[in-house]
Amino acid sequence: MLIGIGNDFAGDDAAGRLVARGLAGAGGFDVIESHGAAADLVTAFEGRGRVVVVDACLSGARPGTLHRFDVHRDQLPGFLTSVSSHGIGVAEGVALARALDLLPGVCEIIAIEGRSFAQGAGIDPAVARAVAGLIAALPGELA
Repeated sequence: MLIGIGNDFAGDDAAGRLVARGLAGAGGFDVIESHGAAADLVTAFEGRGRVVVVDACLSGARPGTLHRFDVHRDQLPGFLTSVSSHGIGVAEGVALARALDLLPGVCEIIAIEGRSFAQGAGIDPAVARAVAGLIAALPGELA
């Protein structure tokens, strides 16, 4: 399953949801959109063998940079644990799922570096290219 997280009205924060929309109906895997609430992530993880979560982030890297993390192998960085536009960070949702023993056997987070998360802002061109690249690449990875 792919979970695209974000806020459509906060600039580059829409990136994860745009990836999900671009992959809806691709076949071979389920796709959902989420605002990223920890409880929603835990519910979505339940009973899944493999989940890829796509969200926007702000780490200081160049806009459009992709950060990939295997939640079973990698320590999640601070920029995934901070308070965000969708409540708490994705890392807290992963931690909650781990504590409840509901974390999928394979769980990856792909964070797309954004530039602006201001209400009403548009998508940065570099972020749009990263979204398009994931839409092209992920079906082969998830099928």
